[in-house]
Amino acid sequence: MRIKPIAGGSLSIIMGAMLVLTGCGKSEPAPAANPSPDASASTQPSEAPKTDDMGKKYDIEFFVPTGTGGSLPSEDKDFVKKTIDEKFNVNLKITHMAAGPDSTNKVNVRFASNTPPDLAVVGGRDSQTYAKDGLVADLRPFMTKEAMPNYYKWISDNEFKGYYTIEGVDDGLRAPTPFDLTAYSAWYIRKDWLDKLGLPVPTNYEEMLEAMRQFTFNDPDGNGKNDTYGFTTSGNGANVGFDWPHWVKNGFYASMYIDEGKLVDAGSHPDTVKVLQEIKDTIAEGIVDPNWFLNKGSEHLNKIIEGKAGIVKAGGRDFALESVETSAVSRARQINPEADIVPFNPFPDAKGIKTDPQGSFGFVVPKQLAEQEPDKVKRMMAILDYLASPEGFLLTHYGLENESYTREGNKVTLKPDVIQKINEENGKFLQIYDFFTRVSDTSPIGLEIINPKETERDRAIVEELLSYKSVPYTGGPYVTPPAGINIADYRKEMNSTHAKIVFGDLPADKWPEYLEELMTKHKGREIFENYTKQIREGGGFDAVK
Repeated sequence: MRIKPIAGGSLSIIMGAMLVLTGCGKSEPAPAANPSPDASASTQPSEAPKTDDMGKKYDIEFFVPTGTGGSLPSEDKDFVKKTIDEKFNVNLKITHMAAGPDSTNKVNVRFASNTPPDLAVVGGRDSQTYAKDGLVADLRPFMTKEAMPNYYKWISDNEFKGYYTIEGVDDGLRAPTPFDLTAYSAWYIRKDWLDKLGLPVPTNYEEMLEAMRQFTFNDPDGNGKNDTYGFTTSGNGANVGFDWPHWVKNGFYASMYIDEGKLVDAGSHPDTVKVLQEIKDTIAEGIVDPNWFLNKGSEHLNKIIEGKAGIVKAGGRDFALESVETSAVSRARQINPEADIVPFNPFPDAKGIKTDPQGSFGFVVPKQLAEQEPDKVKRMMAILDYLASPEGFLLTHYGLENESYTREGNKVTLKPDVIQKINEENGKFLQIYDFFTRVSDTSPIGLEIINPKETERDRAIVEELLSYKSVPYTGGPYVTPPAGINIADYRKEMNSTHAKIVFGDLPADKWPEYLEELMTKHKGREIFENYTKQIREGGGFDAVK
């Protein structure tokens, strides 16, 4: 297969379905069809609120996802809250939970009981649901480029074109949080286990499988117990995600992409059954964490850290950097000082092992709040814009200038030991406050971050990650199903079918029948034909990239 952009013309489709990825997977907002927030006044639904003089003090609650855990300190030690409260004349309350089904349920209950938070940072699918239910406000009047200049350094009009339209619902109901513009996704492996067993870092699929077997049966941690597995992931009790290397092995380089003028959606392709059968066979070998399907969120990542599994797939530039206190390898070394975790690519000849980045989280504001207290919403947007600024980024990621870091212009030199001490003494609270700009690349706001502890090993790992090829992603914000069809319903049925095949509840040889049912009864054909139409009308990939 040959992947290429589509400039226009006829576009046919290979049916398939985008997988719900483990952790925080790709969201599926809508297409690039409406004006971005800086459009002319004639295209805006209403005039932007007048300037807020911040004379009135507001109690404001943000509901946000945590990163790798953490708790908030007492107010006298919470310099982030103190800074924001004083700067914006507010009393800011942060409610935080790990992203996942529990946090979704919590926000659902809050909306259902008419006590929603003033602002919620949620996954793309959740924000889509709130918008379709008429619960959230049109944000465009509050989010002009004049009002939020720092935010727009991270987010381009392309991102808004998707996040501001939702399956035929009025646009402007949600907005993406800043995200890394470079994809760092990769498979990672316990190199200390490889070294103990005399194995090389895998360079192909078969070497990876052999490492999984050795990790399971040959006591890689030397504790004399049969308590390790080769591979794990988080199925969230729902899906067979794209962490499994079997997808790329069978020529599916992403969940959804363009290949030779056709839309390939991996989960419902005629060849999807090959992937599912091979995953089933790998599980049957006993070399996969038996709890993989029930693992939620980032639980699988904890297992490589704790030395219970040897291979995972993960994202983020810092995952294996020893100079980052919260990285997986740093946390693993707190358990075993000899631990080592490195990225590897078992498919060096593949067209890609990852997709170009898309935002996974968006933020929403209750409709009633915007209608009754627009000044309060505008104050909230001002806080978000501050968090997106160089000053706000540094505060929420590192702490206070001259205490946690020094700055000369845009060059910032960290004091890692101080940052670590502040975090440890205060519940690692910066891992909560960085919710709005949980990114690694600070080039959009012109900051050069210098970590004196960064090692040659770390620099080599970053270079390795950047060498991995990616393919364009055509799902997420850029396509939407026909009005009245809920993509989540289709994905749920598709994922259930995948899981039943993998666990042997359905025979794999009847996949063509299941696929036809997905395409007809569950509206897959209508969904993907609509996707195709939108990509064609948008001029192909050049228009949506």
